[in-house]
Amino acid sequence: MDEFDARLAYVLGRRMRRIRRDQELSQEAVAWVAGIHRTQISLYEHGERMPFLSSFVRVAGGLGVSSCLLLDGVTWEGGQSAPGRYVFDDQTAGSAVTSKDGGSPWPGSDPRP
Repeated sequence: MDEFDARLAYVLGRRMRRIRRDQELSQEAVAWVAGIHRTQISLYEHGERMPFLSSFVRVAGGLGVSSCLLLDGVTWEGGQSAPGRYVFDDQTAGSAVTSKDGGSPWPGSDPRP
């Protein structure tokens, strides 16, 4: 995973975890409904894995939300003279990923606050 995809995985994972905890669901309960192993849910929530699209939709269903809700506010800005970037326009994502000069979009060296 490159640094931009790692940031996306981290943001989506935090959203998944927040929604699960708000609903007082265990990882096991979400995994059972989604048909995915509990360890995968943990890896997604910690931003260590990026789910396949089919798994992403299943996890959203396990959480009882639309997959669109998990992606709300996440967009991709294509670059003209530099590679594109993800833009996160909500507070759950932290600061927007705005590195156009190839520098790291992460605060400091560790991507997790």
